[in-house]
Amino acid sequence: MKKVLKIFSSIVIFLFILSLFGWMASHITKGDKNFGFLTDPVKFMYSFPDLFSQSVEEAKTFALPKTFIPTPEGFQSINKLKDDIIVLSTYSDTSDSRSIVLLNLKNDSVLYKWTVKNPHQEHDRIINPLLFPDKSLVYSFQCVSGLKRIDSLANIIWQQDSIHAHHSMDLDINGNIWLCSFEPVWYATGMYKLSGRTVFYIDNYITKVEASTGRIMFHKSFTEILKDNKLESYILKSANVKDPLHINDILPALKTTRYYKEDDLFISSRQLSLIMHYRPSTNEVIDIIEGQFTTQHDVDFLNDSALVFFNNNYYHVSSEDSEKPPKDSTRLKIAGDFYSNIVRYDLSNGKLSYIGDSVFRANAIFSYSEGLIDFLDTNTYFVEEQNSGLLWIIKNNEVIYKNVLKSQHDGYHHLPNWLRIIK
Repeated sequence: MKKVLKIFSSIVIFLFILSLFGWMASHITKGDKNFGFLTDPVKFMYSFPDLFSQSVEEAKTFALPKTFIPTPEGFQSINKLKDDIIVLSTYSDTSDSRSIVLLNLKNDSVLYKWTVKNPHQEHDRIINPLLFPDKSLVYSFQCVSGLKRIDSLANIIWQQDSIHAHHSMDLDINGNIWLCSFEPVWYATGMYKLSGRTVFYIDNYITKVEASTGRIMFHKSFTEILKDNKLESYILKSANVKDPLHINDILPALKTTRYYKEDDLFISSRQLSLIMHYRPSTNEVIDIIEGQFTTQHDVDFLNDSALVFFNNNYYHVSSEDSEKPPKDSTRLKIAGDFYSNIVRYDLSNGKLSYIGDSVFRANAIFSYSEGLIDFLDTNTYFVEEQNSGLLWIIKNNEVIYKNVLKSQHDGYHHLPNWLRIIK
């Protein structure tokens, strides 16, 4: 009997303490009572489940590699596509596995899939692979590997490890591959003297690879191109001393026009904010394109007399530092409100103009690194807002597609890796 009374008394005391805790928590939440030194412990106890849940989410975010991006809460996609839009995309299956897929954006259907091993770190990415008619692929892991060509079943056809590939790849008129590359070493490959001081930096190369065998057909230092053409002082224009060049795209000309010859190259340098018109056959720089754009990516032909490219509109060296705001805001001079945009360069007169700038501003489209555009027709273009992972298709200044690459993790989508439109 005493044992039963003891249990009953314990239950009554427990319920009293629980009721007291609930009463105190209610008043602390309302802010109408203060319980002295007990306030903070009670507040901690009733908020602990939320803190625990938040910690779990933060741990989950920390555990996922940076190939996954949190999808904004309440994200609303747009899909007004009437025609199939086929893209070649890559993403992470697991830390040691990567998928390359042919995807139809119109209905999110996967048309074909290749799966390859990732022998590198979990955040390393396959970027901008090339697809051939026999369903073979050429790909690389950004900045950490050479090239591989695989067949439709992901069996290796050839492998080229004497370079490290980065950023984009494009085919010339003969079906061979132009790509940005650098030496597969982890130390400086460029040097200059400045006022008696020796400065070491990362040199970049432009490389041509035979698509059928993987043999290197052309391999030229960008530093040498600048020096051979008496343009070496351009290196000093970069705000990034260690990585002053940072080539991110090589566009081969597929025909001869009034403004360029077949096999000429248009080379995009992020850190120098310029596009170089270069003729490999004579080692001659034909033109330097620069102006009201910074840290651009992905130069393309719009037509026979115009280029277009993705203007990131960002610093050459990432920095969030700024001066302290003044006490008197009336003394501020407002420079502007910057977003990314598309730049058109007219080869006939050297003039720059902007395409769809109002749409970019209205939708706050911005990517401080990478990013690309691809015109589907004269009035319709695809945009990869790489940093946020948002994909856009804009027609006549109207957004007809906005989406992300959905991933296997709830609340997260895949980081896009320079999708390739298959036309």
